[in-house]
Amino acid sequence: MSVYLQWIYRHTKAGSHTIRLMIRIFIAHNQIYTGPLEYIIHLLSKNKSFAYTRTNEKESAQLIFDHTDPSSVPINVEFYNSLFKDHIYHHEAYFQNAPYIRIPGTSDPDWLASAFYMVNSFQEYSSESNSELTDNYGRFRYDKSYQHKFDCIEDNLVQEYFDRFCITHLPSIQPVTTSKPTRVFLSHDIDTVYGSFNQDGMWAIKNGRPDIILKLVMNELLRRPHYKNIDRIAKLHDEHELKSTFFWLATKEVGSNGVKNADYNISHLEDQLKHSKSNGLHKSSYTTSFDEELKMLPFSTSLNRYHFLKFNLPEAWDKLDAAGLKLDASLGFAPRYGFRNNYGLPFKPYNIATASSYGFVEVPLNVMDGTLHRYMNIPLKETANRIIGFIEKNKTNSIISILWHNTYFTDYKYAGYLEEYKKVLLYLLDNGIKSVTPEELIHEFANDE
Repeated sequence: MSVYLQWIYRHTKAGSHTIRLMIRIFIAHNQIYTGPLEYIIHLLSKNKSFAYTRTNEKESAQLIFDHTDPSSVPINVEFYNSLFKDHIYHHEAYFQNAPYIRIPGTSDPDWLASAFYMVNSFQEYSSESNSELTDNYGRFRYDKSYQHKFDCIEDNLVQEYFDRFCITHLPSIQPVTTSKPTRVFLSHDIDTVYGSFNQDGMWAIKNGRPDIILKLVMNELLRRPHYKNIDRIAKLHDEHELKSTFFWLATKEVGSNGVKNADYNISHLEDQLKHSKSNGLHKSSYTTSFDEELKMLPFSTSLNRYHFLKFNLPEAWDKLDAAGLKLDASLGFAPRYGFRNNYGLPFKPYNIATASSYGFVEVPLNVMDGTLHRYMNIPLKETANRIIGFIEKNKTNSIISILWHNTYFTDYKYAGYLEEYKKVLLYLLDNGIKSVTPEELIHEFANDE
């Protein structure tokens, strides 16, 4: 299909001229694929920085999506029927020999359908509680994912599929759309403030360190627990001119599956909160609602990360949206670093009920200290290299989200992990990789224009 692109406008930004393109698109109305294609085309346009308009006149359209029209971009109607009418979600129904969906009767990939399925993590929608697809904590299992099956967890496949679609159907936009340098979103989940006496104490006993036990006892007597270190974390980032966000638990109640929540009362930590410029809710696994927990916090926030990465889709996204939150940072696998939805950028998930996007921005979690330490058993001295290697592999078109708990900034049980983290920070500085705030991400990725 030939593509004719119209120059729509030029505008000046930061002293340079930026050229944007206007593409006219026809999408058939009232079809099973209408909403999904509107959604994924919008995501594509933001990714590729082009403008588009919907038209009801095929003659003027550069892209046509109508399964009854021979001039249309091929559409896998069977896939959309299977997903939305038959409610078949697991990847085995769609990915046979490779992680992409094919046009029926051909060997040709459907790049947009594949991107739509991946970016929204539809493989997880059938992961009901206590099913074979969930672990002991009720989380979707990495070893049941297509990422595990095809060993593609570190690949920004949605970006690749967008690129391939444009090469085939919109070749003229390639010269004027450039790759954007990767940035990082740094964050810290505060799961415990007073756990050092037990955790570090057990480490000291096992390692025959009575001197450490004495220090821990003195810390308790002086009310200076080892994990109460928000001021030191904030100072470290300030010294490197980097920004980070803290996520706080609001309740001490033990949640489902025996998941422990806070060991602290957030209202008693104002001396620590004053050091953080960005704070969010670390939604507990207890039965309290978002509204209830948000009211427990001594600060206002529109940010969230689910504690223990314990959530199920789409219920978790429904609750976030209903609570009016603006950003969630939970979409990551605990057992493996990488892309849980194979997309490097934040996005607004698709709401099946409304056939449009949710109102919040999802910032996928890519790297977590506990993943490398406890789940993957990466040797301590290789930790920074693994993280840097992942960033090097995705140096463009990504927001790499890195979670480093406050416990991993300490000595004793977690000794050495602060030094590995510092190596990553120095790598970021040496390579000019910028950090971003939640507010910047909301502004950039919640905008529907």
